[in-house]
Amino acid sequence: MLGPKYIWNEREQDDVIIKGLSQKHNISLITAKLLYNRKILEDHEVSLFLNPTFENFHDPYLLKGMEKAVNRIIKAKEKSEKLVIYGDYDVDGITSTSILVMFLGECGFNVDYYIPNRLEEGYGINTGAIEKLKEQETDLIVTVDTGITAVDQVEVCKELGVDIIITDHHEPQEVIPKALSVIDPKQEDCPYPFKELAGVGVAFKLMQALSIAMDCVDIIWKYLDIVAVGTVADIVPLVNENRIIVKHAFQTIPNTWNTGLKNLLEVTGYQSDQEISSGIIGFRVAPRLNAAGRLGDAARGVRLFTCTDDAEALVIAKELNEENLKRQALEQQIYDEAVAIIENSINIDENKILVVASEEWHHGVIGIVASRITEKYYRPSIILCVEDGVASGSARSVEGFSIFDAVYSCNDLMDKFGGHEMAAGMSLDVSKVAELQKRLNTFAEENMQKDTLVPKLKLDAHLPEKDVSLEFINQIDVLRPYGMGNPEPMFCIETKINDARAIGKERNHLKLSLGYNNVDAIGFGIGEYSSSLFANLSCKVVGKLDRNEWKGVVKPQILLRDIHAYEDNSEQVPERKDFAMIYKSLVNYKRIYGNTITIEVLKDHIDQQYGEQIHLNKIKNCLAIFKELELMSYEMRGTIVEFSLFTNKKVDLEQSEIYQQLKKSV
Repeated sequence: MLGPKYIWNEREQDDVIIKGLSQKHNISLITAKLLYNRKILEDHEVSLFLNPTFENFHDPYLLKGMEKAVNRIIKAKEKSEKLVIYGDYDVDGITSTSILVMFLGECGFNVDYYIPNRLEEGYGINTGAIEKLKEQETDLIVTVDTGITAVDQVEVCKELGVDIIITDHHEPQEVIPKALSVIDPKQEDCPYPFKELAGVGVAFKLMQALSIAMDCVDIIWKYLDIVAVGTVADIVPLVNENRIIVKHAFQTIPNTWNTGLKNLLEVTGYQSDQEISSGIIGFRVAPRLNAAGRLGDAARGVRLFTCTDDAEALVIAKELNEENLKRQALEQQIYDEAVAIIENSINIDENKILVVASEEWHHGVIGIVASRITEKYYRPSIILCVEDGVASGSARSVEGFSIFDAVYSCNDLMDKFGGHEMAAGMSLDVSKVAELQKRLNTFAEENMQKDTLVPKLKLDAHLPEKDVSLEFINQIDVLRPYGMGNPEPMFCIETKINDARAIGKERNHLKLSLGYNNVDAIGFGIGEYSSSLFANLSCKVVGKLDRNEWKGVVKPQILLRDIHAYEDNSEQVPERKDFAMIYKSLVNYKRIYGNTITIEVLKDHIDQQYGEQIHLNKIKNCLAIFKELELMSYEMRGTIVEFSLFTNKKVDLEQSEIYQQLKKSV
């Protein structure tokens, strides 16, 4: 009746390993299955995941270059040198800069910071900034979330007599900058056991090492509130140390000590009695911080986190909120224009990769637009803004197709490019854009799998209908907080539709009542499905489990991602026991009430008398077979049945043509 929109991929599972995890760690089978799906299998990984305590933080001195960096920074304090934290303009860079500025200030350092202007200076360390910092009598620069590729800029520092320490988390290139110290867990010869820290996580490890050296470890934990913001915003896997960070911070953020974060949360509409989640950080807090860097001065984010005056913090938070509104409006305008170009000039069926360019677009938001275009059309997309004959922009991809490989295949067209499987950046002469589109699509034709452009959902498990309960939700809460690397569990539930309707002001959302427990399911943005759904349809739904609180009553609900609804013919084919139940029910009913009954009343009688949930169509089919075999006669008016029974006749069900046809239909 209604087919699924997505391909449903159930994760491959090993029941023996899952059972072993359950028994060894005294956890439920479903919790063990979810850990298995997230590749959390080793004893120490499971223990750390289930009990993420401060004691489980790794020794920061395992990071290559840490001891040398700590010694040089402490020397800066002893000599009253000026130390500058050089950060990136995104949330990771803003939070990295903020925690080190606050911590070092608290410890008595002469510390300042520098955030480059995205539009004027571009990404990374630039020579002009280094020269400016030298003029301001800077003795030591510590980079955060940037610098691992700054080979030439480090040489400039040396020439100017400025020491530089690099802390970063991005992939190193073949040549590592010859800085005083380079701290990046992804360096080939770095023995640090966890490689997936965000930039702010690496900055926190530097802070932790310094606090050990200066014997002030107790003061660093409060900074996890800010570390968690950068960690979630940078979309790193929320496992290992990242999980320790966010697990603890999400407990303290609702009553955070940080004036700036408190005010920023308030302008997003957050109430302190709400549970903090990755969604609140990722979709409310992070965009407002990012907006400052996309459209102007990212240093406002650092000023927000480092200020202690409530009134000043509120002013900055409101500014960032206004910047975000401008960013949203600009993003929507560019998105609408990009969609119009695609709809009017690109044949979707013939283009597996979408390339769209314009001279009117703002460079700061095209990455977000590329993500939205990819989501809308479920195709890799490249959005380019053109200025002075140069087209520069961002690419986003879909699962299973490397946009970096596709772009690399056209490297002769590029002035510069970089990225990874799911995202890339590039610039090229505007005259080559048409050729880029042609060659990218040729590459896609040759390298893309047949089902790549069909969206997919990864299922954690098939869940019995009875498990859609608050008790079950409480059980899997041990996995919270969810995020990258630890997605919210996705279940497939086989059930029946009791009711389906479109809801919302514009009736664009779907609400279902499902199964014998009348569980609510909500599907946002799919209200049009209601016209294809009706009571008693069998269905399989895929979604996440959630709690819904209304007027003090808490109930489980399903957040729908996809649905497959169908008429289940197997439920309409009577079994021998069904014939017996229905016939006996008619005999008993006639003796007490007479020979007129409705189908619904007959169903209720059977359900209550025999404890069976019987399909209405199965009852109708039984009656038709009884009539064919001359066990009864009846007339139907709507759902009202007026009947007579012939109780002494014996028949063979196999002689019924209706029965034979029903069996063949299954």
